[in-house]
Amino acid sequence: MNKLPITITHPRSSVSFTAKVALQCPAKTVLAGLQQANATLDGPFLESTSPGRPYVLSLVRTGEAMSPDTTMAQAGVQANDLLAVDQVAAGAR
Repeated sequence: MNKLPITITHPRSSVSFTAKVALQCPAKTVLAGLQQANATLDGPFLESTSPGRPYVLSLVRTGEAMSPDTTMAQAGVQANDLLAVDQVAAGAR
């Protein structure tokens, strides 16, 4: 399975994480992996989200947000691309 190197930025800090992802990998799998413990980071890259505030990946080169089921190939991710993690804010009532 071919994997591409990418860099992912944190939604609330200047920290970034470099990873290799498969083109068939959906955005939701990448985000789930970032929320799991990682020995390199001494913990998860992203903390768990609260209900109604999901994380979203965006391909910085195009400015396009990915739906959870969009694969890296469908989004047009290329080697050394930068992906931004954003957090959807809950709407005001």
